[in-house]
Amino acid sequence: MSASDRLTMSASEAQGKLSVEVRNEIYAALLSGRGIPNIEQALNHQMQVTGWKSTLKAYINHLMRNEGITSVPEIIKRVEDKILHDSQAAKGKDSTNGVNGVNGHSNESDEYNLAVPSSITREGTKAVVKELEKVMDITVDEE
Repeated sequence: MSASDRLTMSASEAQGKLSVEVRNEIYAALLSGRGIPNIEQALNHQMQVTGWKSTLKAYINHLMRNEGITSVPEIIKRVEDKILHDSQAAKGKDSTNGVNGVNGHSNESDEYNLAVPSSITREGTKAVVKELEKVMDITVDEE
């Protein structure tokens, strides 16, 4: 996207709900260049560096081999529940309910910590901001 085609909006506009047209324009700009692949690459790198991807794979293997989960929708549900539980537990929130106090997961599955490391969130956010800055201008409102 050339400098003259860049989308410009204030910080307060960016905080509000974006219209479908603006959102589609941003997506198109990110998709037309290397924006989305760059964001994916940054996230993938952080997931590998922190070992999160390996832990996720091991947990899925555990579900399939030890708990007999065979359907993809059930695996997705269990993984999502585990990520939510472990992320809340990492923040010190009381998020237990279900079997053994772990949202229906067995104690054996507790060895797989799927809390998303803050470095993944931090570096992913940096990558998104970097790519958005290539396709749009956000000005800070003067108060």
